[in-house]
Amino acid sequence: MKIRQFCAFLTMLCSLAACTFQRKDIVVIPDERAGPNLVIYFAKDGNTRRAVRAIAQKTGGELFDINGKKPLPDLLGYDTFFVGASLAEGRIPVALEDFLALTDFMDGRVIPFWTSREDSDAGLAEDLNGDFERLIQGERFLPGQGFLFAPRVKAQDIESMAGTWAEDALTELGLRRAAGGDQAEDMVKLFAEAYDGRLGPAVFQDQDWTLEMDGVRWYYAQGRFLPQDEVAAPEGFRPQFLYRYSPEPPDSPDEASPWQNTVNRIISRREALASYHAYRPFVNAGAVRSPFFETLWQARTRTEAFSHQQWIDFLGRQVQIHEIIAAPLGRVDVRIQELAKNDPEIPRWLNNLASITGWNWRNIAGSQNRSFHAYGAAVDLLMKTQAGMETYWQWTAAKGIDWRTVPAEKRQNPPVAVIRTFEEQGFIWGGRWSRYDTMHFEYHPELLILGTGRT
Repeated sequence: MKIRQFCAFLTMLCSLAACTFQRKDIVVIPDERAGPNLVIYFAKDGNTRRAVRAIAQKTGGELFDINGKKPLPDLLGYDTFFVGASLAEGRIPVALEDFLALTDFMDGRVIPFWTSREDSDAGLAEDLNGDFERLIQGERFLPGQGFLFAPRVKAQDIESMAGTWAEDALTELGLRRAAGGDQAEDMVKLFAEAYDGRLGPAVFQDQDWTLEMDGVRWYYAQGRFLPQDEVAAPEGFRPQFLYRYSPEPPDSPDEASPWQNTVNRIISRREALASYHAYRPFVNAGAVRSPFFETLWQARTRTEAFSHQQWIDFLGRQVQIHEIIAAPLGRVDVRIQELAKNDPEIPRWLNNLASITGWNWRNIAGSQNRSFHAYGAAVDLLMKTQAGMETYWQWTAAKGIDWRTVPAEKRQNPPVAVIRTFEEQGFIWGGRWSRYDTMHFEYHPELLILGTGRT
């Protein structure tokens, strides 16, 4: 950073109350770039492209033309999105609307900008900013700015205008991050709370937020928990799987379809970025599995994983699961047996249970990612009779049925009270995924905290 820019930036920081930045007597001054940035734009106009390039240069951001035919990059690697387009149509282009809708589960900041050649378009700026705000949820949105180009404006003036705005945006990002914390702190504290029996407390060390596990300190780096010697190259590892899991099932059959449609819409966006969809490959497709969960579950090898499994009695059957989930799964058993005394639907469901499967050393079907069954942190509850209902999207597809068209009422879901009981103990249900797996529950207390704010 140039000396003049640094001094201006430091002055702005100091203008806020110093205690805002105090954490254990450490003054936190954020990086001016506020994390990896991506400049997404829709432009056929040369002036717009000049502005876009200037913004990318000032922010250190990578450029991506949303109007092109290239697949999106791995969006999970970016903290900030600068989103821009020409104002020629007086509205946000559909391609940008789709991008914002696709990424609305993410926490990355979004800062819009737009360009125009017409004086008459100046009055549309406020309305367009409002349109962006309606499309972008909550604190992700930072109000943007329009750039009005006179017919004979010089290229260097365009670049100067856009560059100055980008510098101001970076300063605002830095101030907000300093005043409100950052993702590293939030994520470290989230996992420390979710797995407090396995992880040490969140500690600010080496100018970063860290966790301790098995005598090793782990750092949060661009969506990945990594040991210190791997932090410099996080792109070589797959990000943690995180989304805001919604634990509220339908209260009546009439509510089932809209509830499932909402969940499908949210989760399918996540899958479009983080799963193995062939039409949207990752730029880091060769990334290896995160070592964090394999260490957390003591499952780096089959032999190690097996050594931490135990047999428990669950719903009248013997199930082999990881020792960590023995207690919460035991509480699920006790609660379901209590509910069965007053809810006739639950005994009928229990009588239809064919098998319960826990530990199974394997990858997710069609994926290089380790299944949570390989950790012993998931259970499948398979029914004896399907009664024309669908259980698992791949089984549905094997019948020649378009699994995406199967509504919730045609899926073999456990009773609502059973789903809630699992969720109360930190388990998520596969029936809430767009690639539905209604027999599947896996232990993810961090997702329940994200979705509900409670353990």
